[in-house]
Amino acid sequence: MSNSSQIEMNDIQGLILRGYNFPHIRYIIFSIKNTDGAKQFCADLASGTAPGGLLITNAEPWENMEKPDYCLNIGFTYAGLEKLIGTANSKAVERHSSREVFKSFKKGAVEDAGQMGDTGESAPANWWKNGGWIPKEAPTANGSELHIQITLFTLTAENREKYYAALLGMITETPSGPAVIPVYYQDSDPVTVDGNSDYVHFGYRDSLSQPRIDDIIWEKPKMRKLMGISSIDDRPKVPLDRFVISQQAKDYYAHTLLVNGTFSAFRLLYQDEAKFNRFIHSNTEISPELMAAKMCGRWRDGTPLVVSPDKEDKSLGEPSTKNFNFTNFNYLTPSPNQQGDQSSDELALKCPYAAHIRRANPRDDINVKGNDDNAETHRIVRRASPYGPVYDPAEKPGIQRGLVGLFIGAVLDFQFRFVTRLWLEQGGFRNPDASPNYSGVDPIFGPQADDSSPDNFVFAYNEKGTYTETPNLTRFVRTDGSLYLFLPGISGLKYISQGIIPPPLTVN
Repeated sequence: MSNSSQIEMNDIQGLILRGYNFPHIRYIIFSIKNTDGAKQFCADLASGTAPGGLLITNAEPWENMEKPDYCLNIGFTYAGLEKLIGTANSKAVERHSSREVFKSFKKGAVEDAGQMGDTGESAPANWWKNGGWIPKEAPTANGSELHIQITLFTLTAENREKYYAALLGMITETPSGPAVIPVYYQDSDPVTVDGNSDYVHFGYRDSLSQPRIDDIIWEKPKMRKLMGISSIDDRPKVPLDRFVISQQAKDYYAHTLLVNGTFSAFRLLYQDEAKFNRFIHSNTEISPELMAAKMCGRWRDGTPLVVSPDKEDKSLGEPSTKNFNFTNFNYLTPSPNQQGDQSSDELALKCPYAAHIRRANPRDDINVKGNDDNAETHRIVRRASPYGPVYDPAEKPGIQRGLVGLFIGAVLDFQFRFVTRLWLEQGGFRNPDASPNYSGVDPIFGPQADDSSPDNFVFAYNEKGTYTETPNLTRFVRTDGSLYLFLPGISGLKYISQGIIPPPLTVN
């Protein structure tokens, strides 16, 4: 997929290439009880012609640029894929795909938990147990009954119930019951702060920065103008094959079934806002807002520290995905249209190396391990949203809130797994790093209780050449569930619904 004429927008699931920006979402996990009935369910979702009529949303532009009533997307765990296409076909797909493409997906999130920092309270033994689990029987330890993940996006809460009922109505009934059953769900609704609904828990403005994907219609000047998107965009373009699986990629190869699909980590992340607030207030020599900004790399309104290290900058305009004042910046050399402070932040005097956004996307900082291309190999499309109510300091304990959704990339090993394991969950990811704890772990997540390194329980940042250290950093984010998913192209979904696979690519 080297040019736009080769992009089959009608064969790619829509959420891979664009955020829908629908306010009311339901994330559902299904278990297959009858394979033939499950295949029919998938076939009906691929065609949209069955009673109920729901259709998997592709990446084609919406008619007249108007949002539909709903969008719908689907992914499969390895266990689900194997049930539908069979063991022999699953092995054939693996055999004709490079190791980094398929192995981690097959291994699954449960087996990979230790590598991803999902230990202690975040360990798989505790997953799916904090609300949302539907069956009377507890979830199994290995997650082998979790097969299909579907995300329903709607414009109203009422439509969410309407289309969810329609979705369930499409499931084939067998003599022993429904062919697939929902076993878990989580709703997401906007978190509104001061009248704005683009916030996530911990009080940060969200939906500001996603990868700029090359060779897609949304990047064409005419389309950007129609959508009211500024053309002053310094973000480097990331090749399409980082997010849509291609047989023309230079650093991986994939079976034909995978083409136009992608992989994703589905994550259910509980956020302990009471703990977080206690920590940012724990150092009386630092304002809580400055502490929160240093931990994230942005002020809570979205202003990057690199652009404005001392305060929020209202001159940047209204934060949104259409205003690139919030994304036009680098760490070593200012980007062409960077606002505010133009000095290099090589010494992390403005934005700590440890800060969440600097770790997740180090941009031009070539001193970060594995970053020699503006992080383009490792960029992730995040289609995640908040769940649970806005935090109230007077609330009773036990209220569930956090972030749920999909972290998308064509190769889990290059993207989600690489960023999580090497940049978020480890110190020493940058060299040189003069901080006293080698920047520890990502402070927004915090260390696990069983972490053996004392360095990871300290948050340190450089202020005018002297490091300020705040001890007693703790875990603020708990993993309550995780799946590794394959999101097929529409053609791939049709093959899966028939229990077959296309021929692999042959090279003459």
